[in-house]
Amino acid sequence: MRSVTIDMLRAALAMNIPRCAFLVLALAGLAACRPATQSAALEPCRLPGIERELKCGSVRMPEDPDAPSGRSIEVRFAVVPAVARNKQPDPVFVLAGGPGQAATRVARLMLPILSELNARRDLVFIDQRGTGGSNALECKFDERTLAATLEPAQQIALLADCLKALPADSRQYASWIAVRDFEAVRAQLGAEQINLWGASYGTRAALEYLRQYPGRVRSAVLDGVAPPDMKLPVSFSIDSDAALKSLVASCAGDERCRARYPDFEAWIDRLIVRAGDGVDLRVAHPLTGRIESLRLERSVVASLLRVPLYVPQFGAVLPYALAEASRGEYAALIALSASVAGGMNENFAIGMHFAVVCAEDLPRVDAAARAQAAQTRFGTAFVDLYEQACRAVPTRPVPAAFYDVPASPVPVLILSGGLDPATPPRHGELVAQRLGNAKHLVAPHLGHGTSAQACAIQLITRFVREASFERVDGECLARIPAPGFFVPIEPAASQTGKKP
Repeated sequence: MRSVTIDMLRAALAMNIPRCAFLVLALAGLAACRPATQSAALEPCRLPGIERELKCGSVRMPEDPDAPSGRSIEVRFAVVPAVARNKQPDPVFVLAGGPGQAATRVARLMLPILSELNARRDLVFIDQRGTGGSNALECKFDERTLAATLEPAQQIALLADCLKALPADSRQYASWIAVRDFEAVRAQLGAEQINLWGASYGTRAALEYLRQYPGRVRSAVLDGVAPPDMKLPVSFSIDSDAALKSLVASCAGDERCRARYPDFEAWIDRLIVRAGDGVDLRVAHPLTGRIESLRLERSVVASLLRVPLYVPQFGAVLPYALAEASRGEYAALIALSASVAGGMNENFAIGMHFAVVCAEDLPRVDAAARAQAAQTRFGTAFVDLYEQACRAVPTRPVPAAFYDVPASPVPVLILSGGLDPATPPRHGELVAQRLGNAKHLVAPHLGHGTSAQACAIQLITRFVREASFERVDGECLARIPAPGFFVPIEPAASQTGKKP
């Protein structure tokens, strides 16, 4: 599932985790909800960035599955119809990341990835409950200043007030409840089986749907696995620290980077130490150029170091940004984070994000897990943030079965980016072992999100068409090169000593 504040949470992302959210699951034996109320036939509709006419619909579901006659919510979805008339009967359901992203708002980004599959299969984008058009738990923050964007105290205070005002019961938006909505959409569309594509947090939702409704899944693609038992705030520290160590090692092994930034690792540690006491800065906003005040604390530094790692091309600029920061110039470091996280407010329901993480992840962060986080460069900054925020978020117990990933005969293709700071290959490997009929492919030099890169599109297309690994070879992912480290071009000195 951007920074250690709202920015950090959005970058996962949507655990995206996207995203993507950026990116959870449950007990089939709980009290069954009442059948979804189906709306009339699907209606023609449009989505931003998509020229084609689509079909949109909704199902009405009880907000609380234990109170089927109580308050209900509308769960909306969009269908991109197959191009061919003789289409296949098994559509592709796209599950967005975050948690907090709305699938219909990432549809335009997904169409190029799934366009070949769309030739003969419908694509279905469901706004998971709490996002987009499905009773969104959204909080709008004024992010025009750096302080409002990056300083946790301000955001947490605003978050608590927002959550109290939302017309929703945050206890009913966990993943294990949400996948029942997906099943209602499948039933309304009349598909006996479906194919799942999920990224980041969307992989967690896909795993839970597969657990609760195994007979309804023909195949699944999981891009950047966020397993149900990963303890998100702790994993943020552990996995981001591993990605940062990898970046340091890569710089040390690169002749140009090593020569230009010999103190890269030392700069990281000095910045963290300096932020421990808090530093008041005057820095230009990367978008407006306006000089603003910002207090650099350890939580803010954790975000500034972590967010660029999501995109290897931005991670390759981090040594330069830290070299600048070592001289008291923080503009480059702040701009990197803003570049990755910019515009996330447009598709991020932060109330839904906390409804999920506060219910599913934080209760499992015990003393041992906290100690693990404390041993990293990022410390307990992420755990502390979620603990503060979750005090304002009512939750309900999550069924124990949610945290299980049972063996399944369904073929599952798992993709991981070797440099991913949120959902690295270690999570994908564990889930592949637990599922049994899964193939795990790693792109060593990619970050958070693999599906849109190079040959991954063809691998996904071939796999879903055949529901088989027979012709799925990930060698092409291994050939994707790592981005070169950024070294600024110095003005050439005049051979004559004269000014040019």
